[in-house]
Amino acid sequence: MGTPYVTYGLIAANVLAFLYGTYVLGTGVWRVEWSLIPNPTVFADFALGGGDEWYRWITSGFLHFGLPHLAMNMFVLWQFGSQLEPILGRARFIGLYLASLLGGSASVMLLANSGIHGGASGAIFGLIAAFAVVLIKLRLDYRSLVTTAGLWLVLGFVIPGISWQGHLGGAVAGALAMLAMLRWVDRRPAQR
Repeated sequence: MGTPYVTYGLIAANVLAFLYGTYVLGTGVWRVEWSLIPNPTVFADFALGGGDEWYRWITSGFLHFGLPHLAMNMFVLWQFGSQLEPILGRARFIGLYLASLLGGSASVMLLANSGIHGGASGAIFGLIAAFAVVLIKLRLDYRSLVTTAGLWLVLGFVIPGISWQGHLGGAVAGALAMLAMLRWVDRRPAQR
């Protein structure tokens, strides 16, 4: 597929969202309007079809709490997106990213009980988990990747302010999405 345009587009969208939120909306307003704020009542309303803020499941993935948060997430997005997108193709890569983003959001709403949650890291953990699945499937050494990702996941449990729920949900959704894609490829009839 060549140039990872979707990856570059996602990076640009995150940077533009950061600039818009910081300099147009104002940081406080941006965080309140775009974030996921877990609350069992709100989740029950949403699950029953009464929630009117469904967009937060997506906008929270474009909300970053400062320049270092944005820079780190965009570096890792570039690192894994530029490897996965050419392999998967643009459409499947978008599907993987979206599944990971929504998986991270769902996990926050199910497992967190307070706080303001945001950032692209749930979707990015999905990309990392998907990449690990590919390495395992190809019987390549995956230990370094799993160790690094595991370390980042564990840090989310011990460092305040990091949404381990979003990381965990994104990773699970990304791994499952990649397994489904690989299973579909394995079941396709061979082309002649």
